[in-house]
Amino acid sequence: MKSTFEPMKKLSFLSASLVVLPLLLAHCSAEVTSSSSTADAAIATKPDSAVDSDAGASLDASPARDANGPASTLPAMTGARSLLAAVSCKDGRVRAFGGLSPRGLDPTVEAFDPRTNTWTLGADSKVGRYGHAAAELLDGNVLVLGGTSDGKNPIASVEIYSPGTDTWSQTADLPTARLGLGAVRTPDGRIFAIGGRNVAGAPSNVVEVYSPETKSWTAGPSMPTPRLSLQTVTGSDGLVYAIGGRDAQMTPLAVVEVLDPKTGSWTTGTPMSVARYWFGATRGADGRIYVAGGVGASLSGFLDDAEVFAPGTGWKSMPAMPDARGWNALAATADGRVLAIGGSLPDRATQPPPVASVVAFDPAKNAWAK
Repeated sequence: MKSTFEPMKKLSFLSASLVVLPLLLAHCSAEVTSSSSTADAAIATKPDSAVDSDAGASLDASPARDANGPASTLPAMTGARSLLAAVSCKDGRVRAFGGLSPRGLDPTVEAFDPRTNTWTLGADSKVGRYGHAAAELLDGNVLVLGGTSDGKNPIASVEIYSPGTDTWSQTADLPTARLGLGAVRTPDGRIFAIGGRNVAGAPSNVVEVYSPETKSWTAGPSMPTPRLSLQTVTGSDGLVYAIGGRDAQMTPLAVVEVLDPKTGSWTTGTPMSVARYWFGATRGADGRIYVAGGVGASLSGFLDDAEVFAPGTGWKSMPAMPDARGWNALAATADGRVLAIGGSLPDRATQPPPVASVVAFDPAKNAWAK
């Protein structure tokens, strides 16, 4: 495992405030606040954190491939962004939502089509945000929620993106404003918004559940460990995995807690090998859960480390990514690859700006490619 972007003073912005990143990039004028409002707005998710809950309906354990296989080179996104959210959609495309660009808040969405190996820009969202989460609904629309718009204050705003019409609409706000949260779709179609940083600047264990039928939120079962900058993924077993993150002392966590959405009960899962936060996670086409990148122990820098989890077998190390990166997203493609999208790379001369680059892990070859 390589942990870069040192010495410690190069990472002091991580312990100052979420607003430090935009300030260092000369994009925002918000004032630096206490350490509890730090890199908290510097994500990834989703989910699937920013991450898809179940890797999209078009993905299965035996993904079809072209006769020539997937493209050997990956195009960069149309624009650089970090602290974004990415979702593997049922139409076969991977979509990147929001984040920070070199110009500031990025309200755009762009879609990667693995069949044409191209990125295409879509309509701007109504609310610019970063440190947010996103998850696909059963109808193929995408719920984009939480985050921050000013670098220090969590927002409760929730929007729905409709890929078929390339339009945005608003839906019910989160009852609890949060940034650095996770969001997943469970097999019954509900969206669970988990953890994050609350308006008091503290890690949260709040879980709130969105019903697409009623377009409303209800309280869910509290997560055992309050944390932010985590990732959440719905596994092939239908359980929700809340992975990593950090606590109020800026300590990266390897903890994994598992929610059964049917019973509402939490159990302790197998921890990751490497503690991390602001990383990417997704469920692959093979049904396994992949995590990569992020910020590691003792704020020593961004990670190139990656690992994979399968229910019943635990975590296994993967080949390192070509570049260490943090504040990135992960998403799976229907041809079986796992994409590490955007974020920031180590930069010893300056603070790390957002990047547009994308790298892909091919499980069949057990290798990463740029």
